Amino acid sequence: MALDLAVDDRSRSKLVARALTLTVVLAACGGTSLEDGTSASTALPSASSSAGDDAASTSSSGTDTNSEGLTFSVADGWVVRLLGPGVKPAVALDPTGAPGMTWLFEKVGEGFVAFAELSDDWEVQILREGYFYGPIGLAYSPDGTPNVVIHDHQADNFDPELGDLVRLFWDGSTWVEDTADNEGHDGWDATVVVGDDGVVHAAGVDPAQFGRTEGVEYYRNDGSGWNVTEIGSGPIPYQYNVALALDPSGSPAITYYDDTDQDLIFASLVNGSWSLERAAEEGNVGKYSSLAYDADGRPAATFFRQTAGTEGEIVFAVRGDDGWTLETIGGLDAFSEGNARRNSSLAFDSKGRAHVAFSDTEGVWYGVRGDSDWDVIQIVEAGLPLGQLVSLVLDSDDRPHLGIYEVTQSQPLDGQVAYITTQ
Repeated sequence: MALDLAVDDRSRSKLVARALTLTVVLAACGGTSLEDGTSASTALPSASSSAGDDAASTSSSGTDTNSEGLTFSVADGWVVRLLGPGVKPAVALDPTGAPGMTWLFEKVGEGFVAFAELSDDWEVQILREGYFYGPIGLAYSPDGTPNVVIHDHQADNFDPELGDLVRLFWDGSTWVEDTADNEGHDGWDATVVVGDDGVVHAAGVDPAQFGRTEGVEYYRNDGSGWNVTEIGSGPIPYQYNVALALDPSGSPAITYYDDTDQDLIFASLVNGSWSLERAAEEGNVGKYSSLAYDADGRPAATFFRQTAGTEGEIVFAVRGDDGWTLETIGGLDAFSEGNARRNSSLAFDSKGRAHVAFSDTEGVWYGVRGDSDWDVIQIVEAGLPLGQLVSLVLDSDDRPHLGIYEVTQSQPLDGQVAYITTQ
């Protein structure tokens, strides 16, 4: 089913009365050292970028912020821009290397899906109003078409038999809504990638909380409609995220958390069938995973290993000829199960090095894999609690582009979405 949305062009719609003044309310980033005394210069990528020098703006130096702006501070060499109210952002790059971001607000009767791009000076559009759930996904097609995937409850009164994964995409003149019709309450923890051939791949969960046994589902749209496949996970709850990536041949793979055995599962499509293997098994491992392929075509993932109620560590795993090798990147001391969804994000640079951004309620850290170990720095120190979701992409100059949010209200969850990059 495809339905044209009532949006005339991609630069028209703005956030409603609750929006902040985007062009002037910017967070401070004056270079104050963070608690661990680290500097943003350690093993970080060059500040040069194909996206240009105006990718983010700053206010006056120091750690004070505008009272209507963000409350966190960022490390020296990093800049931040407030995009507006909402939660659970995703960032992606268009074919020119310019970043775009999408996010949402989940409240019944007031929910929305928002979108903004650097190329439009971060002018915010409302793509859809309704009742949604995040995280959501964003990916660009080779022709520059942005594709946003969401879980749409499809009714203000929750109904476990309603709810689907919905894609919103720009067709050249308007935003179009494209629903992956399927039984159940599909598309929770939605994520999306687009292949070089233009085929849209997505993943999500039909959750066990609603009596569903399907668990993780894979969605494929080659332009002739959606095909929905159960990958064989069995019943899975919705809150632990699924991650999706394409291997060098364009075949999809997914990581997810097996909450029964507390393991990380790697699933790949092989000769038309899904093959499942355990990538990490020791301890409570695999929540909130991120998945990517390295320069040698090997699958790699980051995920959260929980060691105590509010403590844990971010782990990097890569599959070699002898199985999966695991490395600890860094620890988290202020983890909160309630709002966490995607607390690490993995990307590989042009030199084949792994970059990882990860977060708890008190900060965001950035790690780069060196010759023998990880170089990790803190790049964000929280004011208000952070949402423990971070989205990272690297452009062709290896410049990082991140999306995060801070929490301004817990029930219903609300916050302020920010874009972060290097100077």
